[in-house]
Amino acid sequence: MQRARHLLRSSLVVIALFGLSKAVGLVRARLVAGAFGAGMEYDAFTAANQLPELFFAVIAGGSLAAALIPVYSQYLAQESRETSTRLANTILTLVLLVLGSVSAVGILLAPWLTRHVLVPDFPPEQQLLTAQIMRVILLQTTIFGLSGALGSLLNAHQHFALPALAPLSLDIGYFVGIFLFVPRMGIIGLAWGTVVGALFHLLIQAPALVRYRIGYRPALDLHLRGVGEIVRLMGPRIVTLGVIQFADLFVIRLASGLPTGATSAYFYAYAIMQVPQTLFGTAIALVVFPTLAELYNAADVDGLRRAAAQTLSVVWSLTLPAAVATVLLGRPAIVLLLQGGAFDESATEVVLLVLTAFSVRIVAESTLDVVARLFYARHNTRTPMLAYLGWLVVTVATAYALVPRQGVAGLALATTIGFTLLAAVLLELNRRGLGGLGGRALPMAFLRAAAGAGVMAVAIVLVSRVVASTIPFLLVAGGVGVVVYGLTTWLLGGRELSWLWQAVRSRRA
Repeated sequence: MQRARHLLRSSLVVIALFGLSKAVGLVRARLVAGAFGAGMEYDAFTAANQLPELFFAVIAGGSLAAALIPVYSQYLAQESRETSTRLANTILTLVLLVLGSVSAVGILLAPWLTRHVLVPDFPPEQQLLTAQIMRVILLQTTIFGLSGALGSLLNAHQHFALPALAPLSLDIGYFVGIFLFVPRMGIIGLAWGTVVGALFHLLIQAPALVRYRIGYRPALDLHLRGVGEIVRLMGPRIVTLGVIQFADLFVIRLASGLPTGATSAYFYAYAIMQVPQTLFGTAIALVVFPTLAELYNAADVDGLRRAAAQTLSVVWSLTLPAAVATVLLGRPAIVLLLQGGAFDESATEVVLLVLTAFSVRIVAESTLDVVARLFYARHNTRTPMLAYLGWLVVTVATAYALVPRQGVAGLALATTIGFTLLAAVLLELNRRGLGGLGGRALPMAFLRAAAGAGVMAVAIVLVSRVVASTIPFLLVAGGVGVVVYGLTTWLLGGRELSWLWQAVRSRRA
C-alpha cells in the first residue's frame, strides 16, 4: 500500500511538471505558428529535425533508458556505491563519444541526406534550407543524449521531479530562438534556439547528481558486468527505436510529395495529441518503470502483476476521456492555440483532420508506454523489437493505402491503426507471460472508462448547442465533461480517479 501511494504521488508530481511543460509548449506552438504558419519554412524545420531525433532516440533516448534503469537499479541494490558510480560514468562517457561521432558525420553528410533520403520531393531551395537547419539541430543531439542518460540515472534513484521539469527548458530555448534569433536569422534562428534549450535541459538536471554522489569523471570501465548487460538489452531496443524513427522518416518522405503545409499540419496536430498522451501515459509509465524493475529483480511476480494492472487501469481512466475530448474540443482548441498570423482558417481545418485521426492513438500509445516498459522491466527487449517490426509493416502498408485518398490525415490514421494493434499485441503477450494480468478487473476498467467517455461526449455535444464562443465553450464543456465522466465512472464502480484524488489530498496534507 505504501508503494502504491508513493507511485501515485510521484505520478502526480510528474504529471504536474509535464503539464506545465506542455502548457508552455502550446504557447511555443502558438508563437511558431504565428511566425511561420503551415508553410515552406516550417515544413523544412520539421523535416530537418527528424534525423537528429533518430540519432538521439536510437542511441541514447528510449533505448538507453530501457536498458540502464533496470541494470543500474540492480547495481544500487547489490553492488557498492563506488561500483554503481563507475557504471554511471562509463555509460555517460560512451554516450558522449558515440553521439558526438554520429552527429559529426551527420553534419558532413546533411546535404546528401536531405536530397536522397529525407525529402527528395522538396524543391531544391527547400532541400538546401532543410540541410542548413539540420546541421544546427545536430549540435543538440549529443547534449540531449547526456541529459537523457542523467535523467535515467535519477529515475533509477526514484527521483522524478527534475527529469520531468527538464522538457520545460527546451521550450525556453525555443523562446530564446523566437525572440532573439529569428528576427535576425529567420527559421535558422529557431534551430539555434533548440541548441540553447538542449543546454538548459542538461544543466537543470546536473545538480541533482550531487545529492546521490554521482560525480562525473570520464571513464571506460568496459569490463563491468553491467556495461555488457546494458549493451545486450540496448541491441533489440535500438532496432525497435530504429523502426519507429524509420517510420517517422517515411512519414516525412511521403508528406514531402503532398501539398505545401502537409508536414507542418501533421506535426502541429501531433504536438496537440502529445499533451494528453504525455501527461496520462508517458508520465505515469515513467514513474512506475523503476518500481516494475525492482519488483522483477526481487522475483515478486504477484506484485509486478498488481502494479502493472493498476497502472493500466489509471491510464485508461484518463486517456479514454482525453481521446473523446480531443475530437469534440479539437476545433476550438486549434483556433485558440494556433490560429492567427500566418496560420489561417484553412490550416486549422487540415490540422483538425489530422488531430481527429490521432485521437485513438492517445489511448493506444499510452497503453504501449506501460506494456512495453513491463517487458523492459523483465530484462526483455527482444519481444517488443519483434512486435515493432510487425508494426512497421502494418503502418507502411496502411499509409500507402490511405494517403492517396485521404492525404496527410491518412498518414495520421495509419500510425494510429499501427499503434493500436501494437499495444493490443504487447498487452496480450504480457498477460500470457505473467500468467494473467488483473483478471476480469482489467477489461472491466477499460469498459467502464469507455462508457464514462461516451456519456461525457453526449454532455459536451449538448453544451455545444448552448455555448458558441470559443473560450467559454472550452471552459464550460471541459468542466461539465470532467464532472459527468467522474460521476459516471464512480457510479459504475470505478475508483481510479478516487485514488488520484486521495493522493492529491495526502500530498497537500
